[in-house]
Amino acid sequence: MTPDQKKNNRRLGLILASIAVVFFIGFMARMIFVR
Repeated sequence: MTPDQKKNNRRLGLILASIAVVFFIGFMARMIFVR
């Protein structure tokens, strides 16, 4: 695996992780506000 591929993989992982965090925060907010 080339360093370029590693960099792309890390960026993809960060993007996916940030999307997961946003979904999780939205879910928690809905649980808090919609009782």
